[in-house]
Amino acid sequence: MKAIKNHLKNKLPGLLFVISLPISCLVQAAGLEPLKDIELQSISGGDAIQLTVRLRNNVDASNNPIGCVPDTLNPCRLGLEFTDREGKWLMLKEFYGTIAIEDMRLQGATLRNSNSSYRDTSRFEASDGACLLSACNPNGLTAIMLTYPNAKAAGEYSDMTTFLNIGRMALEFDNGATPGYMVDNNSGSALAFRISDSASSNGAMQMRFDGSAMIYGF
Repeated sequence: MKAIKNHLKNKLPGLLFVISLPISCLVQAAGLEPLKDIELQSISGGDAIQLTVRLRNNVDASNNPIGCVPDTLNPCRLGLEFTDREGKWLMLKEFYGTIAIEDMRLQGATLRNSNSSYRDTSRFEASDGACLLSACNPNGLTAIMLTYPNAKAAGEYSDMTTFLNIGRMALEFDNGATPGYMVDNNSGSALAFRISDSASSNGAMQMRFDGSAMIYGF
């Protein structure tokens, strides 16, 4: 098992992560060839991007776990070590799953120049009361608009799918030179956790998003 140990005391006080994520990557690239003028004329573009993100952790394409044999020292684990608790690890064992976000669309937008009845200027104030935006008013600012396709059939829930399994959760302790995330001395479990769809054994939970969101103030 390969572990990544990274102290994050400055940005995330009190928390230290160790993550075991077997990752394989295959990259293929074709040679670049110049386009002719007539081919360039047929190229069209837009003012937005469409993004799809799919991640798998310790599972195959059918969401079947890889090497996650229950009740053994298997590589499917995530360890948390907290500040001032060095050598004591909260281990998530038989840890595997997937997440997929489909066809998320990002494009530039401008906020409207009038306020709604829900206007609350305190939302744009710092802790000392100073305005983070000019006059605490975001009207007319440039924004990023996040949307999902609207042309979806009734009962279609494919904007986001996720599957997560945590078979055991227990404390492990450093044993001499062997860190706690490399042992499985505690065979008990304080908690188990699972997100899935009951339609199949390891089916991913399905979600649907409609509408849009505006990100601004950056």
